[in-house]
Amino acid sequence: MGKDINDRSIKLEETALALFTFFIGIGGGLFSPFIYIFYRLFLIKNWHLKFDLYSILLLIGFLMSVIFSEYRIFSLQNFLVFFFMYIVYSLLRTSNITRESSDRIFDYWLFGSTLLAFGGMVGYLYSGVYADTPFMGKNGIGTLLATAVPISQVKLCCRGIPYDYLSFILITATLLLSMSQGAWIGLFLAEILLFVFGDKKIRKSILVLALLLIVLFFIFSVHSFATGNRFLDFFYTRLDMTSNSKVDRIYIWRSSIKMFLDHPITGVGLGAFSLEYPDYVLPGAREIVVSFAHNLPLNLLVETGILGFLTFFSFLIYLYRRCLSSLKISKDNFYLMLLASLTAYIGHQLFDGTMWSLHIGIVFWLLGALILNFDEKS
Repeated sequence: MGKDINDRSIKLEETALALFTFFIGIGGGLFSPFIYIFYRLFLIKNWHLKFDLYSILLLIGFLMSVIFSEYRIFSLQNFLVFFFMYIVYSLLRTSNITRESSDRIFDYWLFGSTLLAFGGMVGYLYSGVYADTPFMGKNGIGTLLATAVPISQVKLCCRGIPYDYLSFILITATLLLSMSQGAWIGLFLAEILLFVFGDKKIRKSILVLALLLIVLFFIFSVHSFATGNRFLDFFYTRLDMTSNSKVDRIYIWRSSIKMFLDHPITGVGLGAFSLEYPDYVLPGAREIVVSFAHNLPLNLLVETGILGFLTFFSFLIYLYRRCLSSLKISKDNFYLMLLASLTAYIGHQLFDGTMWSLHIGIVFWLLGALILNFDEKS
């Protein structure tokens, strides 16, 4: 009887997590955490939180940036969003899902990502420039799809049903059309990790991905010539090292270093970059609204100081170390998939700043919780 109840509980949680990951994949990160919290509160009434040292230190480091910020109220509002994601992470850390029952969760994640890719493709065909949707811009789409590609690759290697191929092609095509350079770089870093730690099947999938990107670029180029859309023009701006977006980032990074040096310990306050930046605009920089440093390490240094920077990267290194340890012991590509997906996500954050926004940031906490949960059960 007890075993039946436990099995039903695991099935319910598996369903809740499947819905959670589906909405993340489709770009509904604002909605997905509430599904899981609702499940934990009202279906099984099991409100258990699990804490670990490195994540608690991260929480404390970020809280210090709020306490000592001159923008304390504004920074506190941003901290509450961060704290909400941390609570979701702490709930996820008590998940009963096993390695064997996790396939459904990632199938739903890819299903959501495939729908997002389809929406982005429609956006490209409508605008003729890049992939986007009414609810998510090209960089948001780029982040989520770059994170989904390693999951799709491993699914192909392990299963390879026709739907997996269709999903893989559509996600890859829309990632290319997103014109999100940061997402491309994030995926490139993930592919390096897959090459270093993957087996022959995984390395073969990297070659397939590279060939697919070449074919897709050729197809979209021919389509651009035939229709006269702006795909090629916009693509070339991505390669132009003197384009406005690249020059702007250099100015922002230089200003960020000055901001950090003036607030080295606890920073200007979580989320307060945009409030402080106008005082540090360099001569020659364009007068634009800048919400973040467009670089995760610099953004951490500016907003949370050396304290937040060290606690965050200690937590990140902890995740990598634990996942690599499980991979070494089990030789299971599942752990490599999680680590590559996390790498694609973090890689994009080297050029973006959506780490602490709810709709994108929740991906980091989900991957972190899954890595630690499955590591403990391996």
